[in-house]
Amino acid sequence: MSTVVFYIALYIAFELFEIWWQKAPTLYGVLENIYKYYQKSIFVLLLIHPTFYLLVYLMMISGYDLYLQIALGLKLSDIALKILFVQKVFIKQEIDAEFKMMLGMRMEWYMLYLGVIFYPVMIYLGLS
Repeated sequence: MSTVVFYIALYIAFELFEIWWQKAPTLYGVLENIYKYYQKSIFVLLLIHPTFYLLVYLMMISGYDLYLQIALGLKLSDIALKILFVQKVFIKQEIDAEFKMMLGMRMEWYMLYLGVIFYPVMIYLGLS
């Protein structure tokens, strides 16, 4: 049981790191922060997502548990969607009026912290 608690605490620490470097009042600001690392290299951007690598590791040691597969799939989808938005907004500059309005909307403070609740629960279910 203590290893499960260790992995959950480690995941929460990694997730808080990701929140720290992405944090912004709007979705556009979050995408700007992501774009700063994307400009350096796509590999740099992927390296500063340590939760992804931890989930891959946990999935392998758990024998590919379904809960951890779901968590990894959602994390992978989250990263891929952010990269897609960065390309659409900053590189191709193909945004319509509705999408531009959505990017400028203020995000509630708790929105970035939802992963701190959801993923540890999935890790607990997957490793227990």
